[in-house]
Amino acid sequence: MKATLIVLREIVIHLPRTVRLALYENRSRRSQLLLGRIWDFLNPLFQILIYWFVFSVGLKTETRNGFPYSIWLMCGMMPWLAMNASSTNAANAIQFSASVLKNVCIPVTIMPMKAIVRAYYEHLWTMAILVAALLFNGIWPTWHWLELAYYLAAAWAFLTGFALITSSLSAVYRDFFEFLNPIMRLLFYISSVVWPLESLPADLQNIMRLNPFAYIVEGYRKCLLYQEGILTAWQQGLYFWALTAVLLVVGSMLHMRLRKRFIDQL
Repeated sequence: MKATLIVLREIVIHLPRTVRLALYENRSRRSQLLLGRIWDFLNPLFQILIYWFVFSVGLKTETRNGFPYSIWLMCGMMPWLAMNASSTNAANAIQFSASVLKNVCIPVTIMPMKAIVRAYYEHLWTMAILVAALLFNGIWPTWHWLELAYYLAAAWAFLTGFALITSSLSAVYRDFFEFLNPIMRLLFYISSVVWPLESLPADLQNIMRLNPFAYIVEGYRKCLLYQEGILTAWQQGLYFWALTAVLLVVGSMLHMRLRKRFIDQL
């Protein structure tokens, strides 16, 4: 628990600095592109169009749970894109920032957290696409939309623990990052992003609900489409937060134990 308190204290104290670095890095990266920040909209839009074409046009999927498939897909794809970007970029964050860590005295925890901040900054922009699409299809805001704040906080907490583990292991064991990529692809297909859990056999549904990413994806749809409250999946919620707590504790202990090896390994 001591390691967890130390790491969380570092994250909270240096959060303003982390946000500034993330925003600066995002502006710097986009400034070198002709379309600049327009790519914050185009990247998720292109990915959604690809999956929409495959499942809606290719496989003749017109609706899901009473909603146009494109809208249903977007409500699951938007949180997944943010979580996937956070997970993959945070895992490589310490190794990618080797030159900075060797020459500047800053807490190592800033690096994986910076990746999460940047991904969710872009997520807020891409949510504008989703809101516009919902309104265009006659789906109007309700008070359940406010519950998105809960799922944002839940995703942030989970990704913090997840990033502490993956970034620490990737910095010391380079092969771990290569192993993570296929794992994330697998988690995508068992996160109910492209098909609803209800269409699967009961046993498979229970297995997929063990995937914490599915809790967030389904949470977005409950808020935006189904008008269901947080407590409708309270058992899955308890499991999610228990797993999140374990990841935070294990991730903090692993991070503190391997921290001395980071610079030597980079």
